[in-house]
Amino acid sequence: MLLVSFSLATLSSLAEEPAKIAPTPIKIQNVKNRQFNQDMQEVGKITAVDSTALTFSASEILQNKYFKDGAYVKKGEVIAALDNTQAKAELRKSQTQYKIEQSKLQRMLALVKKQPDSISKQDLENQQLQTHLAKVDEQQKQDSLSNYELIAPFNGQLTNFKYSIGSRVRDSDIIVSIIKNDPVEVDYSISQEELADAKVGQKVTITVDAYKNKSFTGDVNYIAPLVDQSSGRIDVHAEVENSDKLLVPGMFAKVTERSHDSHTFPIVPQTVIVVDGDQRYVWLYDGKGVTKQAVTLGENTNDGFVAITKGLKIGDHVVVSGQQNLNTNSIVEVENQDKSKLTAQPQPQPQPQPTKDKATLKSSPAKQVKWDATNETA
Repeated sequence: MLLVSFSLATLSSLAEEPAKIAPTPIKIQNVKNRQFNQDMQEVGKITAVDSTALTFSASEILQNKYFKDGAYVKKGEVIAALDNTQAKAELRKSQTQYKIEQSKLQRMLALVKKQPDSISKQDLENQQLQTHLAKVDEQQKQDSLSNYELIAPFNGQLTNFKYSIGSRVRDSDIIVSIIKNDPVEVDYSISQEELADAKVGQKVTITVDAYKNKSFTGDVNYIAPLVDQSSGRIDVHAEVENSDKLLVPGMFAKVTERSHDSHTFPIVPQTVIVVDGDQRYVWLYDGKGVTKQAVTLGENTNDGFVAITKGLKIGDHVVVSGQQNLNTNSIVEVENQDKSKLTAQPQPQPQPQPTKDKATLKSSPAKQVKWDATNETA
């Protein structure tokens, strides 16, 4: 009978003891401010400063190509040549005819010198004209030889050749193109609201997908004097040094223009942002528990932080670890690495009163953590 009575008393005592919930461990961080320049970011396209399609000024068989596809050439170098056999033959014929006419003129002049009335003035003038025309024809034939050569108009890189050796080409056929790719330009547009901050000579930073960890610096060299009627925007060009030839015409680029205006915003690590559909929020610790705080995101930084344009203020305590396990009713325990900023103080809990008929089961006091803000700096 005594054993049964003791067992009932024990079960009754256990029923009165509330179930303990293990606190969720978290780490917190003080929200700080950072100054941000009000940069303008646009998407542009890399273009060549100079580029042109090269054609011969004559029609003939392609005889030689002196460079390969993609080669770099200097201004004045011969890139390719046509068969000029016929043109040279025509030149030799003109040279011979000029010599004949020149010889006739010299004989007539010599005769007139000895016998002034031996040749009429009209005949002499006619021969002078024929000699002059022969000279002009020779010079034209000489100049026409250059039509059979493809000359680089500036320093640049060749694209691929469109014709092979032995192909017949016409004077309108594009043989190859040449691109000047150092420097290059990035072409983009800005809104009318951004026009006041855009200046010729302004520095811009360019990044491209091909080199995610590298940026390029350029200078604005053109701002359109009128608004594009179809888009309502203003065209801008910036020149970018490209000595290593990494930037290729046709690439899309992200262009960042530095503004003289700056703003200060709270920053938090990018990893603390919780996404819920279209909403973005963080968890805040108030010394007792946690609450969900909606935020509006600003600019990401290169060191892993993000600006908060709305929703936080300096000194807020944002949860930086353990937030994935939280809800608004969570019991939390702060486990920051910097123990000097935290004071853990155990608080005594009410003890169940013993009775004559029931055994007493004592429970350990629960721990509460108190945030000591006096040691935290903004």
